[in-house]
Amino acid sequence: MKKYKLIIFEGIDGSGKTTQAKYFAKRLNAFYLREPNFFRKEILKEIHPLTELFLFLADRNEVYSRIKNVLNKKNVILDRSFPSTLAYQLIGRNLKKIISFDDYVKIDFLSRQKIKPDLVIIFDVPVHVALLRLKKKTKFEEKKFLIKIKKAYLNLARKFNWHVVDGTKDKEEIRKNVSLILK
Repeated sequence: MKKYKLIIFEGIDGSGKTTQAKYFAKRLNAFYLREPNFFRKEILKEIHPLTELFLFLADRNEVYSRIKNVLNKKNVILDRSFPSTLAYQLIGRNLKKIISFDDYVKIDFLSRQKIKPDLVIIFDVPVHVALLRLKKKTKFEEKKFLIKIKKAYLNLARKFNWHVVDGTKDKEEIRKNVSLILK
């Protein structure tokens, strides 16, 4: 685990990412954070997609300020980060029409205070499975939208060489698969 100081767990809601992120944070005695953290209520409101993007970036800057303070002392497990914004806002909400991929990546890198993750793990599940797992749904959990987001995550994983884990397996098998990645 020493070679992975900052690990991001990603996937659509209901993919099991939070369950696994919390488990590994505890098991590895890592600092656990999630996004969004500071502007959660505002982001869940019906607002313009560009406003939503900027709220995510502002939230991310605050989260990464915390990460920067602990990264030299402890490993960090982050439940969501910039891959979510790429999938949900840039691709899912069609913000590529307003802001280019390259421009977004530059702005996001600044919001992360130029901190790069050592590892990104995407938890992949069929959309119908994710929806069945969710107790409470937000504007981000509509079936048609999630199909688009799932596809975006898998394309981004190929583009950036992120790891993809089958989130349909039982929790123990998923943990074994994540443990193999961490070795």
